[in-house]
Amino acid sequence: MAVLFFSASAASSPLSPVPVSLLIPLFFLLSLLARALLPHSHTLHARLDRFLQTVAFAALALFFASRLTDAYAARAITPTRFFQFFLAGGVCAFLTHAACTPIDVVKTRIQTTSGRYTGMLDAFRKIVAEEGPLTLLKGLAPTAGGYFLHGAFKYSFYEVFKVLLSTDPTHALKPPLTIAAAAGFLAECIACTLLCPMEAIRIRAVADSAFPNGVFTGLSLLLKSEGLHGWYKGLPAMLMKQVPYTVGQFVSFELAVTLVKGFVRTVLRIEGEEAFASISSIAGLLAGITAAIISHPGDTILSKINQEEGEGSAWSQIVRVARTAGFAGLFLGLGARVVQVSCMIGGQFLIYDSIKLWCGIVPASATVDAVKVEAVDIATAALLAGGESAAAAIATKLR
Repeated sequence: MAVLFFSASAASSPLSPVPVSLLIPLFFLLSLLARALLPHSHTLHARLDRFLQTVAFAALALFFASRLTDAYAARAITPTRFFQFFLAGGVCAFLTHAACTPIDVVKTRIQTTSGRYTGMLDAFRKIVAEEGPLTLLKGLAPTAGGYFLHGAFKYSFYEVFKVLLSTDPTHALKPPLTIAAAAGFLAECIACTLLCPMEAIRIRAVADSAFPNGVFTGLSLLLKSEGLHGWYKGLPAMLMKQVPYTVGQFVSFELAVTLVKGFVRTVLRIEGEEAFASISSIAGLLAGITAAIISHPGDTILSKINQEEGEGSAWSQIVRVARTAGFAGLFLGLGARVVQVSCMIGGQFLIYDSIKLWCGIVPASATVDAVKVEAVDIATAALLAGGESAAAAIATKLR
């Protein structure tokens, strides 16, 4: 479905080759047709299915390569700018996740030891009394390291995909919610592959006091005992948790910024740096509440899967855990997670936007018209690089 959306959005773009964008849904539809018409046991079924999907993904890669070339020519994406997004995303995720480690430990204990604690405060008191205050820092190393990489790739590729999926660079500066959702979806899929092993050892360290707390020691032990399956057995559940989380985070933030900006400037009458900080923080808090609620069932399932040495396919483990936990069980620890995630995302967007501003990039939460300021920068850079047509097209839109 996501591929059909990409091709549809690309078809109207003057920068992308229409034949390539049409190939993507065509080959996926042919693949679905082959599945429906041919018996599942037929040898041709598997071969044709594999061939059509390979061609479709090749067309998708070609589409993104073409869009990336156009974006680079328009100076909307450059290596320097990508590195700035990468660093800003990594730093904001590293700092906020490290600071929230005690809350995460309490939330994970509530999820993995059903019925032992009556709530967040009760769990906090019992953990400190029975195991000492340092227990609240269990999993700090894999949390900080894993989320630095996760945040770096998530935020940087979100910015990249916003440009690649937009019809021109100016649309990416204030994207429609559909573009924000698709960009968040793709960015999270990339970031999850790096986060999954780190999250596996973090959850194991919190749930099992005998498990080592070090990153490399934990990864090595898990690899020896369970192989690569131990690192990635929670990936489907992680995607089920993280994709709604990230899509909800970015879509809610893009929507909340517009609403909060008007409230801060007209009702609170705050301007300048104070307004910028207020907009980033409040919009981030609202985005965090939304992201926490819609992704919590996936978070509970992921914690249970990584806690146990489960057998069977990833999907069978997800179904088994969901049935065992029940609807109410899937929302265990939601209060702790809403507090954790809303504080984290509020802090993340404040740090992320501050670093962007420091790098000379106007964030959406700034009180100036970010679209026009950034578009002028892109047009100027394109003109200096010799991209007169791209600069002229952007300048026309600004009139």
